[in-house]
Amino acid sequence: MPKTRRPTADLPALEPGVTLVDVDNDLGVTPVQALLLDQVLGGDGRAYWVDGANRANTTRLRELAPADRVLDRIDVARGFTAHQHTSLLDRLGGRLDSRNQPSVVVAAGLDGMYRGADVESEIATQMFIRAIASIARIARVHNVPVVVTQCHDDDFSRPLQRAAKTHLQCRATPCGPRFEDTTGDVETLVYHTGDSWMQTTLAYWQEVLEHRARMHEATTLERAAGPVGVQ
Repeated sequence: MPKTRRPTADLPALEPGVTLVDVDNDLGVTPVQALLLDQVLGGDGRAYWVDGANRANTTRLRELAPADRVLDRIDVARGFTAHQHTSLLDRLGGRLDSRNQPSVVVAAGLDGMYRGADVESEIATQMFIRAIASIARIARVHNVPVVVTQCHDDDFSRPLQRAAKTHLQCRATPCGPRFEDTTGDVETLVYHTGDSWMQTTLAYWQEVLEHRARMHEATTLERAAGPVGVQ
């Protein structure tokens, strides 16, 4: 019987700026939640999730998190109309300062609220542009990663795509989830062979994050110990 290969501990390293992440429907929003948790594990600041399409499943975040203390540094807000969503992004930008430096900001389903019927189409487009400007300003002023997702890839969402410094795709493959950077070199992460492991399950992402938590903890201990002198 072939030996099962365990998940790798790699996830894409998020650079400061806007990163657009497209995820296969089969994988849901879980890969984005994994990116969020990984940034919190590796940083000191809080994480902010502004939801525009009912994607912020806090139950799943709790299930994924390697420790409850990680969740204490994640704030989640939902906008149920275009006006609420725009207001949340404006308020978030005003809340952040040098003493409240975030580790990551996530705006899932950024275009979702602006496709609804609660405002006229021309006004909705203007509000969508304003929302994009808000997340771009947060990324620029605070020099942090801002992760966004889109509900649909069409002409309406083109301004968001143009604003993104990085465009990641997470695809379900027979060998597991694969992240690709479509704006630069192709990068294959969280990907392995062996069909005896259910790669797209919750347990898969839990184990990846447990690996990442141990790696971040080891790095923190090394920094705290400082350089080792040679005798």
